[in-house]
Amino acid sequence: MRPNKLSRSEIISHCAKQFKQHGYAGTSMQMLAASCGLTKGAFYYYYNNKEQLLMDILQEIHQQLIGYLNPIANDESLSVADRFATMHSKAVQYFSIGEVGCLMAIISIESLHTLPEAKPLIRVFFQDWENAMYPLFAEKYDEAEARRLAKQSVADYEGAILMYRFTEDAFYIEQVEKRIKLLVS
Repeated sequence: MRPNKLSRSEIISHCAKQFKQHGYAGTSMQMLAASCGLTKGAFYYYYNNKEQLLMDILQEIHQQLIGYLNPIANDESLSVADRFATMHSKAVQYFSIGEVGCLMAIISIESLHTLPEAKPLIRVFFQDWENAMYPLFAEKYDEAEARRLAKQSVADYEGAILMYRFTEDAFYIEQVEKRIKLLVS
């Protein structure tokens, strides 16, 4: 029997949630197939290994997040405070879809030894996120300080997302928002 036709974006959406919830090592092909409403055999019609699927998911996440953030970060018709508020809202919403957490951060820890081909994708994701944050700080600070604050902000977000994942307490994300608001005001 021919499998139900699923789009690439549907597969990526369903499977990203599995990787977010269980990590790379904890996610089986059976789990990925079930999340798409497919048998394991039918799932192989789309992806014959989870490594390639994960790489496609990481690339898609990167494109989506940067697609959300860059236009806002560079929209000079908005004040810096409004740009940050919109970017913060988009980032929180984006990382809250499915299981709470940043898949890049979740996978980055596992990939150091088990999936080294993911490391460059993850590194570029974080660099591009820093680059999206940079214009917010560049209006008030010199280049070196603006770069430092952009890097620190991404690290703060990742830590806050991780803490939220464990505690289910939005305090951490709220504190990142307050700190950055003060810096860009």
